[in-house]
Amino acid sequence: MDSDIYALVAKYGFKNLHVRLEEIMRDEYAYFQTKFQIQTPAVKEVVQNVQVIQKKPRKTKVKKVAPSEEHEHHEQQDVQLSLEDTEVKDVIVMVTEKANNFRDPKEMKEFQKNAVEAKRKENEAAGLEPSFFLTKENLKMWIEDEGKTYAWVAREKAGCPETQVAATAQMMGLKSRISKKLGRTMSGR
Repeated sequence: MDSDIYALVAKYGFKNLHVRLEEIMRDEYAYFQTKFQIQTPAVKEVVQNVQVIQKKPRKTKVKKVAPSEEHEHHEQQDVQLSLEDTEVKDVIVMVTEKANNFRDPKEMKEFQKNAVEAKRKENEAAGLEPSFFLTKENLKMWIEDEGKTYAWVAREKAGCPETQVAATAQMMGLKSRISKKLGRTMSGR
């Protein structure tokens, strides 16, 4: 079969052969359609008279809450909107800003370092060592039950580097929710 096809290609060229094959296939398809097409009964269309009710455009009051520059509390502003042919629902927009919301990584590391150092000094003054806090029961409660991070435990409780908290927890078979999630992501489960 291949040799016959190549002989036709050599004699007529790819383009002419392709065009003629498509013509033949169209003719055959049309014939088979008429031969094997299932006759469906004619369906009578019934069109009902439908009334379209147009709603009046409504004015909607939108309350916009914006932070005030002069005061720390928020003030509300009323805005009138007129929209035609659309349905609008009341929307309340709240804008709030936090002071530490947009810290860069350097600031975050500095904050963590300072907080850990302060907690370490506080614990030393009380005669406590990080190992007193890094027990299996405490770590299980803070990390697994409450969902706290290694950094939180280091900063708020132990006063030691978070790597020490992580190593101790992992040595005891405990993992934070973030570590578990990363593990699932890495393994593809």
